[in-house]
Amino acid sequence: MICPLPIQTLEYHAVISSTNDRMKELFKHPVVPPLPCLVIAKQQTAGRGRENKAWWSGEGAVLMSVGFGLSPATVSRNELPLLSVTAAQAVMTVLKRYLPENKIELHLPNDVYVEEKKICGILLESPSPSFGILGIGLNVNNRLRDIPPEFQAEFEKRPFTSMIEMLGRELPLPRLCEEILTELAVPLHCITY
Repeated sequence: MICPLPIQTLEYHAVISSTNDRMKELFKHPVVPPLPCLVIAKQQTAGRGRENKAWWSGEGAVLMSVGFGLSPATVSRNELPLLSVTAAQAVMTVLKRYLPENKIELHLPNDVYVEEKKICGILLESPSPSFGILGIGLNVNNRLRDIPPEFQAEFEKRPFTSMIEMLGRELPLPRLCEEILTELAVPLHCITY
């Protein structure tokens, strides 16, 4: 659980380099926005995973980062490593609603796979002793045919899939965001983008 309170600050970007990077910028402001804070993007130009590996995060994916304070009342620094697994379990719970017949599994420490193909990446960062960032990228309506050439080799080594590839139909991104956040005990209503 990140925080029992509703999201206090919400930012939406049509295009952004990275939702996690934007959250880091917000944490550097003299007055940090009320937490928990949610940054959502329609598209990222510099999506990344662990160890700064570049990752394609095209339009049609759930791309979001939740910024939160670190304290004994919310999440302590000692609990941070468990948060990646908690987030993955939240995503898996949501995926099972839509893909009940499919094999959905966690690839430790931060990826969710469906039928041996990556569908979600989670990036947990703590840019300071006081703040944490949980980034989630879930492939929903983005398609294999849209992968840019520079990422083709990566996806041949590590196949990926999306919900539209599995279901054959588009799904509403705001609803999926809300379902994931609800599973993380972060209530949020009326996300639109």
